[in-house]
Amino acid sequence: MVAPASGAATDSDARIEQLEAQVRQLQAQLGDVLEILQAEKAEKAEKAEKAEKAEKAEKAEKQRQEDAAKQPIVSNDTAVRPSAGSIVQSLADHLQLGGSANAGYYHGADDSDFHPDGFQVWDARFFVDAELGQPVELFGKTIVRNAGLSFEWDLLRLGQTFNRVGELYVDLQGLGDSPWANVQVGRFQIPVGEAYHRYSKGYWKNPFISNAVGGPWFWDEGIRIYGAAPGDRYGYVASISNGETSLNDLVAGDKQFTLKLHVRPTPWLYLSASGLYTGELGTDSQSANGAFWLGESWARAFGSASSLPNFVGGRPVPDGPNELDHTWFAGADAILTPHRDVRLWLAYGHYDIDSKGRARYDRALHYWNSELTLGGGLVHPELRNTYLGLRAGGLGTFDDDRGYLLDFRQADTIGYNASSIVDYSVVLGWKMLSLLTLRAEYTHRDLKLVRGVNPQIRNRAEHLDYFGIELGAHY
Repeated sequence: MVAPASGAATDSDARIEQLEAQVRQLQAQLGDVLEILQAEKAEKAEKAEKAEKAEKAEKAEKQRQEDAAKQPIVSNDTAVRPSAGSIVQSLADHLQLGGSANAGYYHGADDSDFHPDGFQVWDARFFVDAELGQPVELFGKTIVRNAGLSFEWDLLRLGQTFNRVGELYVDLQGLGDSPWANVQVGRFQIPVGEAYHRYSKGYWKNPFISNAVGGPWFWDEGIRIYGAAPGDRYGYVASISNGETSLNDLVAGDKQFTLKLHVRPTPWLYLSASGLYTGELGTDSQSANGAFWLGESWARAFGSASSLPNFVGGRPVPDGPNELDHTWFAGADAILTPHRDVRLWLAYGHYDIDSKGRARYDRALHYWNSELTLGGGLVHPELRNTYLGLRAGGLGTFDDDRGYLLDFRQADTIGYNASSIVDYSVVLGWKMLSLLTLRAEYTHRDLKLVRGVNPQIRNRAEHLDYFGIELGAHY
């Protein structure tokens, strides 16, 4: 046999050595990579530890500042004086400031709502809301989940200096940790119907310049309780209050009781039914003035606050007695929102005012409202911030023999001789910014009088249309 050449063995050995050298090189590189990874991991752990320590230190400092802010300020060194910065921060955490203002050009006839003509600040009001603290617990049970304070100051209303308290109440939410037990104690909007949501904090939400001619509202002092199921699918609001228009009037009337039930059977339909009852109002020496308003009218002694003659059944009659025996109201509202750019509001109410005098001084007032708003997005996406509003509403006895003072601003022009007021309004609006709206409204007013009134009164019931263009801002 022929032996293999020695050169072949040499080449094979060299190849093996070369491969072994490459393996050792790769092992060395892998070791370097592992060292780098371990170093990076250690560096990240160190950074995380430092960040955790910094966060703990920051929390500890914040807690120290909060504890210092709670310490009483005394003249010696036994207490820590809170810094100005900590006080400001504490106020910012617990207070919320707000307000709304409406100004523009308003034009109308001599006896219209927008007279005299000119530029005016039509409405201005300011709000403060405060969180009063953490949940109140006793023996491990929640007594009050949340407590707050709400304050409203009305500077201007209807273009006139008003300068008085609106809402002012303490709000205790979640009594017994229940969504059905919430209490407000103080002065609040009377919870009847849906129109009151467009006064006080809700004033800026009104798409029109004017409010519905007979919408139920006004403030009173007392207790209001409310509750609702999750998602506001159904709920209630009830109240007991003084029953008098004047702030803190405690001597001239019985208490006023209200109840409103509401339900939302579908996401686009909201329904509510409301009731109100008040006992005796007024005294022999003080004219009755109920707390519950329909637009700019309320229960009062027949003939009071007006020097004009009163016509009943076509003949003049003297003023009625100062006292009212009782009043009651029943009404219902429906709000439909089938599309985000479509809203329809329908409302009706009956208000019975019974005098302590003869039956000719008793009055039954009817209120109705129908309002449709259409967003510009229905026409074109670029018009989504514009809207058109149409509204028709009325208030009155709708009886040619029995009139009433349907707007306190008409005490010296119409008196208790209006049988009805019906308004037809159209408005165009542009939400220029989220907090700023430009709108223009025209309203045609039809005022009917009772039989027998003299020509002087009849002349004041004509030409009541008005127009306005205004900017409304809120924050």
